[in-house]
Amino acid sequence: MSIEAPDIMVAIDLGTTYTGVAWMTPRTPIQVISDWPGSGDRSERKVPTTLIYHGNGALSSWGFMCADDDDTMPGKIKREFFKIFMEADTLASAQQQGLSSAPASTLEAQHFATDYLRQIYLHVKEGIETEIGRRHIGGWNDMSVEFIFSVPTTWTSINVVNTFKDVIRNAGFGTEGLRHSAQVDLTEAEAAAVATLKTSAVAFDMGSLFLTVDAGGGTTDLALMQVTSANQQLPQMSSMHPVSGVGIGASVIDRLFVRLVTQRMAAYPEIAAALPPDYPMRLARSHQFRTLKHKFGERAYMQPMFKIPMEGVAHHFSHPGVGIENGRMLFSVHEIQSLFDPQVEGIAKKIIEELDWLKDNGHPQQVQHMILSGGLGSSAYVREQLQQRFSNYPHPNANHVAVIPCSEPQLVVVRGLLLDRQQRWQTGGIASVLATRVARASYGVIVREAYSPTVHFNEEIRQDQYEPNKKWAMNQIEWLIKKGDTIDPNRPLVKSFQIRLAGGDLTRAWDTKIVISHSEPSFLPRSMKQAGATQICEVRSNLEGIKQEELVHKYKRGTCFSRGYTFYICQFDVRVIIAPADLRFELWFGGQRFSGNHEPISVTWDEEGTKVKG
Repeated sequence: MSIEAPDIMVAIDLGTTYTGVAWMTPRTPIQVISDWPGSGDRSERKVPTTLIYHGNGALSSWGFMCADDDDTMPGKIKREFFKIFMEADTLASAQQQGLSSAPASTLEAQHFATDYLRQIYLHVKEGIETEIGRRHIGGWNDMSVEFIFSVPTTWTSINVVNTFKDVIRNAGFGTEGLRHSAQVDLTEAEAAAVATLKTSAVAFDMGSLFLTVDAGGGTTDLALMQVTSANQQLPQMSSMHPVSGVGIGASVIDRLFVRLVTQRMAAYPEIAAALPPDYPMRLARSHQFRTLKHKFGERAYMQPMFKIPMEGVAHHFSHPGVGIENGRMLFSVHEIQSLFDPQVEGIAKKIIEELDWLKDNGHPQQVQHMILSGGLGSSAYVREQLQQRFSNYPHPNANHVAVIPCSEPQLVVVRGLLLDRQQRWQTGGIASVLATRVARASYGVIVREAYSPTVHFNEEIRQDQYEPNKKWAMNQIEWLIKKGDTIDPNRPLVKSFQIRLAGGDLTRAWDTKIVISHSEPSFLPRSMKQAGATQICEVRSNLEGIKQEELVHKYKRGTCFSRGYTFYICQFDVRVIIAPADLRFELWFGGQRFSGNHEPISVTWDEEGTKVKG
């Protein structure tokens, strides 16, 4: 299917701690938004995913402007990390651990995300309309504008992705013009892999394997890829294994640092009383600690002791017990290492799981490169520790692996989203950078099957209304794709239907039930009477406007004992597009995508089914 390039493509990477946005047109290269409000004269390529509210619930500030907003004033409250708390299990875990900054519910987290993305939308709209010279002459309303978002690999339920899509639209994305659209596309791991293949200085050979490790603020996402085309202009790759993720990120380092400072101050209550409230958190948010995190591990930066200036503390103040010297708090290199090491170990464990999958499934290929991206992935300490780990203890499938940083690691996701779409434009929709991916679940449709006594024992059986000698087994499952199968994003799955209608029957809408299963393919159920499948949604195909003469006319001849009769067959296809964490549908009739003066496809999601996780 051909892909028409929009006038403007905008990619948004809503991060746990920082958010990145980039855009392009068919004629211009990728441009990164870097003029964020409150950033002063600094060119900041990502903006803090932070909000401050007034006591009455009104938004006070967002992004960089929060730094100049005093959230200690009565009634004001700072909101962070709300992205990961849209996922129910993550929120429940944080609440069990007593995390004070966690929202009260996923609905509250969605509210914060909507407020934040609305500010992103307004700023991006103003900036791009100004750049293209349309800010004061109609704006971009009549243009074709496509917004594309990534999702964490850890979001494996359709429910959280559907929630995120609602947040996106409520924030304004895809709603302002008739030709505006917004959708969730690649996972963060896949987008990072696309950017790696398209922009890395590494010369990838045909068939070579590489592993991308996108370690951001809240999650670390992994993608194991094989190069299927080494064409420098139009490279392609295929996923070897379903993308995976783990809840490890730079925000965990912040929390450990806060705990370290809190424990020091707790031993000397008089210090805590002399400092502003929530001082450990303030220190963790300081520019100096951010710099330490980013530069830790760089040879020129390493030293036995690190000294972080304490805002609000006199330059001559010292306290050996708390570790304060001349208004600066001191931290040994071992203390800082203790913040990073658990995260490095967690990432290494997840990498080994990917490599073990290769070994256990009989793949002899070597992973030659591990590409690090994201805020935590850009750390020299993380990179060196992982390199040392896999050099000292090589894996059978990674004997001589090189751990290398990608270009602009904190922008790899937005670049990957745009580069994949750009290559699809250039090739008429037939050559995405990500040529194929691996299905993370099985998807099927509930059908009826011609009755067979040996196959359909104890199933619901119905008589055919047209042919008395024919019986049907109801609620059977036809699996369209099975877990572990290869999915070509440019070739949707097609389920054909033939609906029989009596001569005067003007019905033009039918419901199709879609089911999901995370069971292994050999254990998939054949029918809904067997365990292992959950209904995920009901799809209504509405062919209103199709005339009787457009249907297939059939005449069944009679016999000596029965009269003949006429009926019609309505033939149509439902196309299922399985994105990494999303499900979309199209209705086709007569070889063309059906559209009319109504919505041809409507989806009713099953509340319980969408919560099923892999």
